Amino acid sequence: TVGLDNIGATCYMNATLQALSNTNKFTEYFLSKFNFDLNDNSKKMANQMYKVLTNLWNESKKKGDYPPYDFKNTLSEENPLFAGIQANDSKDLINFLLERFHQELNSVNKNNQIEEDENVNQMDEFQTFSAFFKAYFTNNKSIIVDCFYGIVETRSKCVGCNITKFNFQIYSFLEFPLKEVNNYMFQLGRRFALVNNDGTNPDINLYECFDYYQKIDMMNGQNQMYCNICNDNRDTYYGTIVYSLPNYLILNLNRGKGAEYKCKVIFPEILNLLNYVAVKNGNTVMQLYAVICHYGPSSMSGHFIAYCRHRITNEWYCYNDAIVSKLDD
Repeated sequence: TVGLDNIGATCYMNATLQALSNTNKFTEYFLSKFNFDLNDNSKKMANQMYKVLTNLWNESKKKGDYPPYDFKNTLSEENPLFAGIQANDSKDLINFLLERFHQELNSVNKNNQIEEDENVNQMDEFQTFSAFFKAYFTNNKSIIVDCFYGIVETRSKCVGCNITKFNFQIYSFLEFPLKEVNNYMFQLGRRFALVNNDGTNPDINLYECFDYYQKIDMMNGQNQMYCNICNDNRDTYYGTIVYSLPNYLILNLNRGKGAEYKCKVIFPEILNLLNYVAVKNGNTVMQLYAVICHYGPSSMSGHFIAYCRHRITNEWYCYNDAIVSKLDD
């Protein structure tokens, strides 16, 4: 229940740090396994994350606030995007932090990388996945991979030769463009209107976001895709599916430039994604534990706060910079 002081338009940073702080496996790693050493310049951001977490979870402190000056100063040095006192977006910050933490905490010997198999046939789904899995997870082992990384699969089917090709890649968050989601639902006949009488937009259910994410598009006209079987640009069916889920799934609800798209997104506390993920024997049911909210005309102005389920007591709190308040049931 320790808050973070706003030290100059850092509400986006404070909300992000509180959400990460209540990510149990992530925080447990830093508090019990991380080797803190300020002289180790290869782990600058990880060292600062450790300092923040030890202050937020200091048993003797319990309440009060902590000014994250050292974290902000190091962040500014490591990425000019976050320098100064200008406002920023929490999505950009968490994207940077996860990537940097993984780089700093990757336990694989960087000089012992395996070579990619040039003989992999991308028309064979299992062979393509096996080669990808071996190449990536042999080279990448960290608490970030364990917590936040999942796999998406793209499929492209050429109309000319009727052959489907497969590709796999890692993701740390899924992004849903809400305006496009609503338009897609309207085209399917699941919307009575694109705009309500009061100028707002119809509510969107989070499951509809996954419906949109995994839709199949016809890439034709100027969007034709090159087929190495036909040796030409061809009309192509193209789609993305969530192949596997991470232990902690991060979703970004994109309201467009200037946060212009005004709709409510209805999301359950227990999210069952069994019908939206290819690997059924992995994590398919997710429990909500953190929400970062933005209030204001755009992501570059306004205010960020976080609502988080306390990782120990399981109670919900509102983290508004230095002000932390328990939520009623």
